[in-house]
Amino acid sequence: MTSASIVVPTDQLDLSGLGNVPVAYRHEWRVSTPREPLVLPGGVFKWYHVHREGVVVPDDLDATARAVVTEAAAGPWDLSYGLNIAQVHLSTTTAYLIPGIWRGHQELWQRPYWYDLATGGPFTRIDTDGEDVPAACVWEFGVIGHERLAWHRYLFSARDDAAKQAWLADRYNGQV
Repeated sequence: MTSASIVVPTDQLDLSGLGNVPVAYRHEWRVSTPREPLVLPGGVFKWYHVHREGVVVPDDLDATARAVVTEAAAGPWDLSYGLNIAQVHLSTTTAYLIPGIWRGHQELWQRPYWYDLATGGPFTRIDTDGEDVPAACVWEFGVIGHERLAWHRYLFSARDDAAKQAWLADRYNGQV
C-alpha cells in the first residue's frame, strides 16, 4: 500500500507530531581531534577522534581501531584512490569506527563498526543489509562536512604531489 503525497505550503504545515525529541535529551557539542594518519600499503587514512569535551579516546581503543582498518586493508578491501579518512567516535556507551574511502571520483564509501564500551571489543561491523543503514550522527557529519570540502579542493587542484600533501594536512580540529 502506498500513500499519496500531499502538497501543502510550508507555512501551513502542522509539524506538531514530528521531530518530538524526548524532553529529557540534552544535546551537547562534541569535538573533532585530528590524530596521526594511518599509513598503509596502498593508502593513507586521515585519522580523527570525535568525543565529548574533556573526554579522550583511550589509546588502547585507538590502537584496536587502527588494527581493524589495517587488517581490512590487507584483505580484498579496495582502497581506490588511497586518500581516505577514518573517525573513531567515543560516544556514551558505544564507540564507532567509521573508515571512509573516496571512490568514483566524488563518492565517500563508508565501512562502519561499533564497539560496546561496557563489555569491550571487538569492533563489530554494522550490518548494512537492512532497510535502513546508518549514515552518520550529527557530530560525525562535522568531520564529513570538512572532508567533503577538502576533497573538493583536491579535485579542483592539479592533483599532484603538492596537492596530495595539502589534502593530508587539511584536517579539522574543533567543535562538531
